[in-house]
Amino acid sequence: MLQEVDLSSMSKPVLGYLRQTAERSWMGIYLRILAIIMAYGASVHFANLMGFGEKPWGEAPIAWKIGDVFYALIDTLTAIGLWQRTAWGTLCFLSTIASQFLIYTVFIDYFAFTVEQHQAIYGLLGTEVILLLIFVTLFVIKK
Repeated sequence: MLQEVDLSSMSKPVLGYLRQTAERSWMGIYLRILAIIMAYGASVHFANLMGFGEKPWGEAPIAWKIGDVFYALIDTLTAIGLWQRTAWGTLCFLSTIASQFLIYTVFIDYFAFTVEQHQAIYGLLGTEVILLLIFVTLFVIKK
């Protein structure tokens, strides 16, 4: 017989640890810095939605349109959660980074058509690696 597993009881320690980590002084400051970075990212996507991007909105490829709508919303939500230093904000941040790595590595041909666009995406991914490494370092440090 299959045994029923209560996932909510398993996630409580993880969320509790994320809350405790956010209360550390350096992590709290870094979460606010990340919130500003994510708000900037959201504003770039909203600007694209308003037609101020590389191409007018109507001429943009469908992958760009879907990405702009999704990341405008998720980056805004992430910025709010990180600014408030919530566990869900941290989870949104990690999910956003993971999803961008997925689409910009596996599906890069749908998002980058020129050498310059590839370079911009690689620059974004490099920046995200640095942000993630700082986050992990602060997450592991107990001070």
